Amino acid sequence: MKIKYKNIEAEVKAEEIAERIIDNNEKDWKEKFESKTTAKEKLLKLKHQNKMEEQLIKRMDEKDLKQYYKEKNEGLNIIKQGSDLEKSRKIFKILSIIMFVIYSLFCILGFQNNHIISAIISLIQILLTVGSLLTSMEFFQIFKNDYKLFLLISILLIVPWLAFAV
Repeated sequence: MKIKYKNIEAEVKAEEIAERIIDNNEKDWKEKFESKTTAKEKLLKLKHQNKMEEQLIKRMDEKDLKQYYKEKNEGLNIIKQGSDLEKSRKIFKILSIIMFVIYSLFCILGFQNNHIISAIISLIQILLTVGSLLTSMEFFQIFKNDYKLFLLISILLIVPWLAFAV
């Protein structure tokens, strides 16, 4: 497109610019449509689930309703406890690794300085922290919360270690 105005000529590529604008608008439209359809599908699924639940509740008598809500609340509590348990296990994994490194240093220093009893106590602490780490990773399980007990015993063994290390 050429424009002339008082001895000044200019060329403008308006066709290309218009095509780009139209292409961008079409792409935006397609993306908006696709996002709306997926949102509508999710909304319809939720509405259907709610409708089915309402029909189920209408058919139940009072005892069944109490049992239904009790089971529903227990399910939510189990999910919440599971996430808390995972956080707890993660903390104990990190703590076990740190304590393993510290006890390994204690063991090496005990054998080097001829403090055999303190080195043996450090070796027992290492085994307990490895046990704590493996049970927190669920390789094996002796009883509930055994990873906490193993780590606690290994930390408590610091008292006898100090008695023989000095």
